[in-house]
Amino acid sequence: MPKSKQDYVGIDNRKRILEAATKLFIEQGSQQTSLADIARSLQISKGTLYYYYSTKADLIFDVTDLYMQELTEGLLEWAKSLDKELPPENILETVFKTIIQAQTRGKLHIYLIHEAITHHPALKEKIQSAYRRWKGTLKEGLDAVFGTTIDTQLYANIILTMLTGGIIHTIIGVEMPPLKDLIHTLLNVDCPEA
Repeated sequence: MPKSKQDYVGIDNRKRILEAATKLFIEQGSQQTSLADIARSLQISKGTLYYYYSTKADLIFDVTDLYMQELTEGLLEWAKSLDKELPPENILETVFKTIIQAQTRGKLHIYLIHEAITHHPALKEKIQSAYRRWKGTLKEGLDAVFGTTIDTQLYANIILTMLTGGIIHTIIGVEMPPLKDLIHTLLNVDCPEA
């Protein structure tokens, strides 16, 4: 039996939309999922969905941003709780594997970048803002692990660039150098100290 509007009183519609969209994007892919599909799965009108998200790109941005925010915050908490004796190589390897191996989210991320570059200047600004937040979170995690022994701002930029490239390579099936070699090289490059 369809749920009435009264069944949803007090429930965050935006959260419900994000959860339903995430599920459909994972099951069907973002290209094959329309806003109408999402509205239908929630048993709400398209008008209600459009009130919250007027474009699929905006919805995909929020799905991806929420995931990245949860992921980076989780990794940050993990980094802060680590034994200070754990080698930095192991820490960075976990970070890279965790983010790069999230293929479905990676595909959404690449779709968003494509949309931002080709169609949506406002989306491009949102992505730039998200990248600044993610870099800040990475820097905070690096500060917790390395203190002032390296330029953590520079390393946060390098890592985010490598992660984006790694996601693209993983999705399209381009062979990457072994992760351990990349991390070893990154940690042994003479970068200016903080």
